[in-house]
Amino acid sequence: MVSQMKKRWEFSLLLLLMLAAVVYAADITPATRRLIPRPEKVENLDSFIDGRTVTWYVGANTNVFPLAEYYSQFGGELVLADGKVPNAYFGTVEDLSTTPALASVLGEVPEDPEGYYLEVTDERIVIIGRTDVGAFYGVQTLRQLTENNFLIVGAKIVDYPKIRYRAIMDDVSRGPIPKLETMKQIVKTMSEFKLNMYSPYMEMQVLDSIQDESKTLTAEDYRELVEYAKQYHVEVVPSLQTFGHCNGFLFLPEYAHLGNLPSGSSQLDPTNPEVYEFLEAQIAKWAELTDSQFINIGGDETWEITSGNSGMLVQQIGVEQVYLDHVLKVMEMVKNHGKTPLFWGDMALAHPEIIENLPNDAIVLNWHYGGADSMPQRLEAFRSKGKTQWAAPGIDNWLRIFPFYTSSNSNVMNFAKIGFEYGIEGLFTTMWDDDGDTLFGHNWYGLIFASEAAWKAGGLGTSSINQRFDMAVFGEDLGIASIISALANTNYQTYYGYFNSSNLMFFKNPFADKEFYNLAGSANQLLLVEQRVLETLSNANPVRNGHILKTLGFAARRNGAFGRKILLAKEVIDTVTEIEGTENTEVLRELAQKLFDFEIELRELYAEFEELYLEENKEYFLKELKQRYFTLRAYIFTLASELENASYMWVVPSPEALGLPRATSR
Repeated sequence: MVSQMKKRWEFSLLLLLMLAAVVYAADITPATRRLIPRPEKVENLDSFIDGRTVTWYVGANTNVFPLAEYYSQFGGELVLADGKVPNAYFGTVEDLSTTPALASVLGEVPEDPEGYYLEVTDERIVIIGRTDVGAFYGVQTLRQLTENNFLIVGAKIVDYPKIRYRAIMDDVSRGPIPKLETMKQIVKTMSEFKLNMYSPYMEMQVLDSIQDESKTLTAEDYRELVEYAKQYHVEVVPSLQTFGHCNGFLFLPEYAHLGNLPSGSSQLDPTNPEVYEFLEAQIAKWAELTDSQFINIGGDETWEITSGNSGMLVQQIGVEQVYLDHVLKVMEMVKNHGKTPLFWGDMALAHPEIIENLPNDAIVLNWHYGGADSMPQRLEAFRSKGKTQWAAPGIDNWLRIFPFYTSSNSNVMNFAKIGFEYGIEGLFTTMWDDDGDTLFGHNWYGLIFASEAAWKAGGLGTSSINQRFDMAVFGEDLGIASIISALANTNYQTYYGYFNSSNLMFFKNPFADKEFYNLAGSANQLLLVEQRVLETLSNANPVRNGHILKTLGFAARRNGAFGRKILLAKEVIDTVTEIEGTENTEVLRELAQKLFDFEIELRELYAEFEELYLEENKEYFLKELKQRYFTLRAYIFTLASELENASYMWVVPSPEALGLPRATSR
């Protein structure tokens, strides 16, 4: 009986797996496997058309820019009808409403302002947007359907976003300050994946008194970026700090008097009237520079509020009132300049009694980088009081050698999904540079993942994205999604008692204690990932979006160097412990040479980092980053020299005499 039941169960399981395979195969069609974000409705038509043979009719009031750029990307020529019979149509519903050939499909265009209808058969192409924005997004989908030989995959698509504001926030204040060309590239790539808001997080590293352009995002750069972004339908939103997180400028003599503490302050002093004069001037400046309706005033993590001058005020009226009074003043400044304030919601969540007193015309950025369990509670706290909020997940790149996408994908997807259920109007995905040496190139995958989460209010998850990533981004299967997953998973191998620790651990002295000794078991995995990534990249030469690959090789080599550092530390500690007191001093010379060789590797690794850094960023903060590599090299070189000197002794000294911990079994 048990045997029969087992057979039935096995047959049922097999049947389910077969059905799943059929469903999956039907779902991943020639069209859908090329598309991120996944459209609302996709019908595969099993057809192709050569984009070079197409003659376009473009609506009289439709901007031809996206179509012209699409053709230039693939090396083709945009051919307009101009009296010729068209077999392709591009425009808005209003522009094409009198075109007889389109009468049957005009009604399929979604009502959403960003909605569009796209049809590709072996006879014609049709792109109709509800507005210019929708038409633009139709072209972005056409771009993904286009093979590198300019054959376009057939499909019928009806599409629109579920979340209105789809933002990427880029930290440009605490380390890398991107060049204008880098930010333009970010904006352009964002638009390809239907993200519509770019927010440079500037704190106050943008003050007019900072004359060195290598240390600031200038007003001229920002203004040019705003104008550039318009053609891609991307809104550029300034993210400032108007309470805490102001240590980036409060150390300067001309601003120190605005600080909450006599020295070393990270917070503005809410008891000082000059603070509000200063904030009014800054908000006026950025309100004039941006054409966005929003300004983010920050206001998160005001840990200093109970100290210094604000602390004395807290004793009189309470921490909640001090915080509320300040942010209300700043919000009013923003509104007086015709803008809508955004603000981080963590302090209001910490003091929920103030939520009902926050203005309904300000927008809460409800940030959370953890799991889904607490998301409903966080969202309900503001919804129940009638406040407008956006969900703000995070691409887990801070303090990492490479972002921990294994974790952050879940955070981004769930916050979009659950947030949509709670009525959010925006997904504000953040990228932070806490440690200052994050290369933006590492973040491209996270940006693209967030695009589907925002467009689809959750998306289809990591596995589905990875199935489509290469074809959607590069137009061919290169194995890139696979190596990005492998790089992300290196965070498991480099974690040892630190929160988000891999970047911190990389620069630590590997001979100071047993931390690296205890990581030795996972070091070989880092080397295997390095090899796999470099082999894959050696065969990758995509026609489009090649910039997304530029930093992956460095991430692999840096993880490989980390692995070799771990193994070297263990080898040195084990060997010296084993031969202590013997005459095998020549072994010390061999160890020294390995360390000298590794120091050269680190020198070359920094040179590669510097080249990539300066390609993306201004020179600001590079001196500090160079010092980190120099200090690590000094650890290695110093020990190598000591081992070499010890090799001329009669006997091998103890580990302690060489500044090493003693090997012990775990």
